[in-house]
Amino acid sequence: MKYKSDYKNILIFSGVIFLFAIALTIWAWDKVPNDAQIPVHWNAKGEVDGYRGKTIGLLMGPATVFFLSILLAFLPRIDPRLKNLQQSQKAYEIVWGGVVLFMAILHLITILSVLGYAINMSAAMAFLLGILFMAIGNYLGKVRSNFMFGIRTAWTLSSEISWNKTHRLGGWLFFITGLLVFLSGLWRNGELTFGLLFAGTLSSVILLFGYSYWVWKSDEERTENKK
Repeated sequence: MKYKSDYKNILIFSGVIFLFAIALTIWAWDKVPNDAQIPVHWNAKGEVDGYRGKTIGLLMGPATVFFLSILLAFLPRIDPRLKNLQQSQKAYEIVWGGVVLFMAILHLITILSVLGYAINMSAAMAFLLGILFMAIGNYLGKVRSNFMFGIRTAWTLSSEISWNKTHRLGGWLFFITGLLVFLSGLWRNGELTFGLLFAGTLSSVILLFGYSYWVWKSDEERTENKK
């Protein structure tokens, strides 16, 4: 089946976000000293533990948005289950848009912090990650079986029932994790946010991995590799 792109709206959205990130960089360029150290990584306490020079630090945000958009636009072209992925377009676009928007807002927060604005990174990351996880969770159950996007285990990929039930459960788990992470931002405690994010993600992965196998075993129409 020949690939026919129908991701025009999300490509336009990504382009706007990219231009926004570029505009932020241009606006901040003369305001940031040439010898400034740009924060690019924060630890669980919300403290900066990684820096880059001005050029790399200010260009990293737009570059990340650009290359993520290119990658996400390319992946559907090589999926063997292209038709299913196209039927999951809305969910795919929500995740695509959420990720690039997250990176652009993180770029904005980084620039503001360098310019001396008081930014509580623990709270900001909790709110941003919480919203992103809730958005993913809200649409995860609508994703059709494919090789590029979703909860891909050997069992979900060989059983429609396992794929559908695992993604419905995964949607709830991601949404609950996102809600807890979002609420943790009210306490402005980075370690609490990190703990909830780590525990929620790890427990979800383990539970979904086992659940996908359990459902697959009960599916009489599952696909098995036979010698």
